[in-house]
Amino acid sequence: MITESAPARLLVEGRDDKHSIVHLLKRHSVDWDSAAETLPYVHDCGGIDTLLKSIPISAKSYPRLGMMIDANEEIHARWTCVKNMLDSVGVKLPASPDPNGTIVCGFYQDWRVGIWLMPDNNSHGKLEHFLKTLIPTTDSCWAYAQEAIENAQKIGAKFPDKKSLKARIHTWLSWQKEPGLPFGTAITATYFMHDSPEALKFVSWFNRLFLSTP
Repeated sequence: MITESAPARLLVEGRDDKHSIVHLLKRHSVDWDSAAETLPYVHDCGGIDTLLKSIPISAKSYPRLGMMIDANEEIHARWTCVKNMLDSVGVKLPASPDPNGTIVCGFYQDWRVGIWLMPDNNSHGKLEHFLKTLIPTTDSCWAYAQEAIENAQKIGAKFPDKKSLKARIHTWLSWQKEPGLPFGTAITATYFMHDSPEALKFVSWFNRLFLSTP
């Protein structure tokens, strides 16, 4: 079992991020119950502000450090913020994120720091936009979920427009064999796919950052 004392760490914004990624990587044969020293402890920071503030000390503490951060509406602003935090401890990022996931030299020469901006290092969005790529586009219930959400908004549903994708995914999950599973459990239950192009790029980034030799 990977514990907080592990020498590698993956910082994520919240619980949904943590469990979604842990379960996705399980589908790609990552054994979280192993004692492999290169596997990271996945740390739920409880929000983006706490994650960002933890970057300087984390960069000086872990030979392998990853960050999975939502791009949200301003991908360039988010990248600049992360870049400035790492600059403060002498870790240099490129001017823009690598579409395949960024990995740079860490605080010491043989250390690594990796950044994945959800959903794909190139687009505005967040975890839900990544999860959307794991839903078959031919799924009739997925198409109908959009119609249901739009109708719900017309009759007074109270979630804001920026939460409509999250509402749509949860609506779709409520129609599965076991209704209403959390994101991570739904990935393990194979309601979500695990091999969209975005997912495969993420898994490749994770493997390069944590599992490959220097």
